[in-house]
Amino acid sequence: MPEMNVEVPSFEEALTSAGARLSGALNGDCSVIVYHELEGDLIEKIERIEMQRFRRELRYIREELSSRSLKEGFICLMVYLDGEAVAFDFGYDDAEEGAYFSDTAATLIKRRGIGATLTALEALYSFEAGYRSVKMLTEEEDESGRRLREYWESLGFRVTGVDPSAGVEMRLDLGQEVVVDLCARYILKT
Repeated sequence: MPEMNVEVPSFEEALTSAGARLSGALNGDCSVIVYHELEGDLIEKIERIEMQRFRRELRYIREELSSRSLKEGFICLMVYLDGEAVAFDFGYDDAEEGAYFSDTAATLIKRRGIGATLTALEALYSFEAGYRSVKMLTEEEDESGRRLREYWESLGFRVTGVDPSAGVEMRLDLGQEVVVDLCARYILKT
């Protein structure tokens, strides 16, 4: 495969492009806002989305969300459509050096590219911040039958472990080619 000479876009450029791309896909005014801490109304927005998307045992309580937001390297990406929060993705430094842990992502609007766009933004942010990989835990399949492992594999993640009680551990190794590809597919395309 020939070496890619395409430059990685800056995270700021990508945020603007992602908002424009999602605005077109969702027929509304979209923006992606970055937060480095969770406070009152932001926690409520996450709780509202989790309440609609996750079964009880997967939802965080307010104190857990607050605790996670205090972890080193915390970042939350929130997607707004016409001023209403419709999706989020947050994570922080993993215990493994050089790894970012993608803790939780959820969207109220399915199959419109929001999740893939957030994943691409998270990978770009992580790459720009010097992380070498993004790690996560997921399920093989959720309660509605969506094959989550296959979805994450389609975005470039690979399985690194399976534990029946913890779930499927996955990793995306970050490099310029991987990040450029994700950005081209899910942020920069119109």
